[in-house]
Amino acid sequence: MGCLYQSRIFIVMRCYIYLHRRLDTNEIFYVGRGTVGKKASGNCDTHTYQRAYVNHKHNNHWLRITNKTSWSVEIVEDYLSWEESILLEIEYIKKYGRLNLNEGLLVNFTDGGEGSRGLVVSDTVISTQRNRMSSDLNPMKNTKNKIKQSIRMKKNNPMKNTDTQKKVSNTQKLMWLNGTENHPRKNKPREDLRLRNLTDNPTKNPEVIEKIRQSALLRDNKGGKSPNAKKVMDISTGTIYTSVKECMNGMNISHTTIYRYLKNGKVIYV
Repeated sequence: MGCLYQSRIFIVMRCYIYLHRRLDTNEIFYVGRGTVGKKASGNCDTHTYQRAYVNHKHNNHWLRITNKTSWSVEIVEDYLSWEESILLEIEYIKKYGRLNLNEGLLVNFTDGGEGSRGLVVSDTVISTQRNRMSSDLNPMKNTKNKIKQSIRMKKNNPMKNTDTQKKVSNTQKLMWLNGTENHPRKNKPREDLRLRNLTDNPTKNPEVIEKIRQSALLRDNKGGKSPNAKKVMDISTGTIYTSVKECMNGMNISHTTIYRYLKNGKVIYV
């Protein structure tokens, strides 16, 4: 069936139905559906109908036929929505019949559409799956595998294995004693570390607490005493304030408002 194109602007999720035909017997052996590729050129080529020309991602029956003989692609339905393509694929598979159900020559394993509806699973596959899940290969049912896993976790977990704990402690000691020159704790006994903590920790050293308090007082912006304080002037009244905070209190405005005034030019730095 020919391919008709009216425009190069394609519909979103444009779907189609295709058939695969054997060239030796001229028989239809596969029905499929696909969507127009992103590299669609507007012609009947492999870019437009990419899924129809794929020679892999098929079942073994399809591969056996294509290894024996050549095959061709026929686009029988085009410009379909997603729902229409599902319904038409089911109709075409029902029309030509499936080989594994002795209804026709199609090598399709399902009835078409979404999912695996109509899939026939052989007794051999079912028994193989049953044996695999009920055998020792299943870690959820084999107690030996659970015991091995618990032993492996104990060996690798330093919180449960004493040997690993010793290895970790020895490694830490080596790192402590054999550090580089830039290592802050290299060759320092624990007494020195305690003294250093006493001098550097503000919760234990009153001198450090006093230094922090003095620096906080220097950063305080009350009354313009801070070295970082800047004088500002109210343009409307001409009043000069020693700091932004004093200007806020004098004009009775909020922090957000004063910086908006500074941005708009109602208040300027002096």
